Amino acid sequence: MTVGRKARLPHQSRHDKADWLVPAGLLAISFIPIVAGVLRVAPVVAGAAITPENARFAGAPIPVVLHIIGAIFFSVLGAFQFSTGWCQRYPQWHKVSGRVVAASGAVAALSGMWMTVMYPIPAALQGDLLFCVRLLAGIAMLIAIVLGVTAAMHREFAKHLAWMIRGYALGQGAGMQVVVLLPWMLILGTPSALQRDVVMSLAWLINLAIAEMIIQKPSFYFLRFYKAIP
Repeated sequence: MTVGRKARLPHQSRHDKADWLVPAGLLAISFIPIVAGVLRVAPVVAGAAITPENARFAGAPIPVVLHIIGAIFFSVLGAFQFSTGWCQRYPQWHKVSGRVVAASGAVAALSGMWMTVMYPIPAALQGDLLFCVRLLAGIAMLIAIVLGVTAAMHREFAKHLAWMIRGYALGQGAGMQVVVLLPWMLILGTPSALQRDVVMSLAWLINLAIAEMIIQKPSFYFLRFYKAIP
């Protein structure tokens, strides 16, 4: 028998493990899009030779740099907002980092919409469907973040949490696109332009569906950490 140490029940140990599985999974989904974005824009920022992959960014690199930086902070810091144990232990950290998450998410959404409209689209990626979906996803992400922040200011924490989950789900569109598009390419080969656009568009819908499943759960598991926030 261990003296001076509170015994941990089996369900508590399982909860502690699950509490970190979600952030770890979100960080894993974020990894490939973040690395791909950095590798694509780094030569432009460093003044290296322009390639066909980054030529469209060369004339105005600031928006894509802001987009990548915003997406990194949003996806990485945002992932830790899903650890209820972490947020309970460090409520002030949740507040401070949450402000960074909201601001970086807004930057990522606004710059993403600017890039969609203003950057020339490579011929291989042209498609009205994906163009429209990207704009709608950016607008919806920005609205969700604004509503989430507004709800927090009014201490309506259930609404705050729901809207921020939706905003994060939309911001993770690129990560889910890797998850759904890579198996397609490995199994079925290179998709046609329409197939690619449909699959990439479905990534945002999949994320939103998962977000709504979490939000609509009767227990609303994540809400409990707000009890620790004064």
